[in-house]
Amino acid sequence: MTQSSERPLVLGVPFLNEVGRHALEPHHRVIETLDMNEAERHLAEAEAFYTYQPFFVDAAMIARSPKLKIVAAAGSGIDHIDVEAAHAAGVVVTHAVGFGALSVAEHAIGLMLAVSKRLVENDAHVRAGRPFTEKRFGHLYEEISGRTLAIVGFGAIGRELARITKRGFDMKVIAVTRDGRPGDSTDVDVTLPLHEALAQADIVSLHTPLTSKTRGLVGEAEFKLMKPGVMLIDTSRGGVVSTPALQAALSSGHVSGAGIDVFEPEPPGVDHPLLHLPNVIVSPHNAGYTNAASRRLSLAAADDIARVLRGDRPVGLVGSDEVFAASRAARASAKSK
Repeated sequence: MTQSSERPLVLGVPFLNEVGRHALEPHHRVIETLDMNEAERHLAEAEAFYTYQPFFVDAAMIARSPKLKIVAAAGSGIDHIDVEAAHAAGVVVTHAVGFGALSVAEHAIGLMLAVSKRLVENDAHVRAGRPFTEKRFGHLYEEISGRTLAIVGFGAIGRELARITKRGFDMKVIAVTRDGRPGDSTDVDVTLPLHEALAQADIVSLHTPLTSKTRGLVGEAEFKLMKPGVMLIDTSRGGVVSTPALQAALSSGHVSGAGIDVFEPEPPGVDHPLLHLPNVIVSPHNAGYTNAASRRLSLAAADDIARVLRGDRPVGLVGSDEVFAASRAARASAKSK
């Protein structure tokens, strides 16, 4: 084992699963904390950051970290990292794409079922000692099998969702891809532009990253394109959907129900308008945090950290090979050879 004083420091929030820390500890010092004041005391010596919200890595933090070589996101999202500032400083950014995809896809289906069967409402009904017959009449519930599903954003999560919904629920699957090209899956019936997909879907499930192009992607105009009674599922990022537009569509009944895992900001305040609508089911941005996924995610991030700190290209590199070649890690490795 490398002597403690010689081991590079990995600083960040606690790993989603302890296997990530265990993988690094033989050759690295690992400090896990949610206390930003404590983290600040170690910036000068940190060579790696491991991060997820609320651990934001901004330009100022990067500037105060002269030894920093890598910022490793715990999952696929990188909207909590100033990627431009990191690259400008020669710091590699990585993310763990695909390792939580199955968990998020399953969560999206869970929200579909919870909304269509009104499971939270029924649970409260039974616990309150109400008569069962009150919940058996009135056309209260819907089936999701055989419905038309629009998957907006067709990366690893979208492909998993297509596979499960097509094979398990016999849905017609519409893919909305970043470049408009057909989705690379045999479980997709058709690939359409966003507005055409929204007009045909019974269920819309969002799986896009939050960027300048996707912020406000679904707003008032998009809801007007959707069928009356459509269901919306959002496990992407809070800023992708306009909250006022969604609130209005839910209140009018144009959107029959929504399953929401993401908010802006997070956590939402108790006065957040969506929390007071009976046709909304929410979860605390934990769609990807199952036991199996957290293990895969943690090991992927730890592997990328170890690779970069020994001068190797990481698997989850954000950006081009040229970005890595210009990084502090690559330059230090070249000098040592």
